[in-house]
Amino acid sequence: MHAKTWRGGILMLLCLSAGIVDVIGYIHLGRVFTANMTGNIVILGMSFAHVAELSFLRAALACLGFIAGNAAAAFLLSGSKAKGFWPARITLILFVELAFYLVFAALAGPVMSETLLHVLILLLSSAMGMQTTAARKLGVAGISTTVLTNNLASVIEDFVAFFRSRFGGKAKSAKVNGETWLRFTAVAIYCFGALIAGIAEIHMPFSAIWIPIIIMVIILIVALKMFRGLDEQGER
Repeated sequence: MHAKTWRGGILMLLCLSAGIVDVIGYIHLGRVFTANMTGNIVILGMSFAHVAELSFLRAALACLGFIAGNAAAAFLLSGSKAKGFWPARITLILFVELAFYLVFAALAGPVMSETLLHVLILLLSSAMGMQTTAARKLGVAGISTTVLTNNLASVIEDFVAFFRSRFGGKAKSAKVNGETWLRFTAVAIYCFGALIAGIAEIHMPFSAIWIPIIIMVIILIVALKMFRGLDEQGER
């Protein structure tokens, strides 16, 4: 299996983790999203309008944590001159993300103070911010693993172009390529992550966090064993 296929699979696993983390945040951390910041911006607006029992502070902390994670990952990556298939600093970022997950798993419990709740929001949202920047650095099909709206829009646009070329009488036929299917899979697997996390959290609160932990361990093993020394095309 080519290294590009492994890298694409890793991005799908990161999408799965993001879907799981979002569900954990929404169910247990005061109805905030720790990966999908668009949802938090909506929550911020509604909390100002007193539309529902929503916490402005929790949504704001999620946004700030995500921004901090973005900034930290961007700082690490901007200091790296390597532009290889899998820059070494992406592995470092994912190690930090794994550490945040482990701290979250150690601190989370059925009874938590408001302060601890805020710390947990910051942990997960910061991890997601770092993951988003790392995935964007890879530049695979424009996938960021947490911002799925653009992925969905691109998929729809590609399919519309394909059907127009097939049935609209155009001489040149548009194709639905591998990147289109990868973006479609990213959206589907994010939703699947939310599904399995929802089922798990109903029966065993905070148990779903171990899925991203296991996923991250697998990703790091693959990155360390397979991606070292590869050129920009994934060749040795």
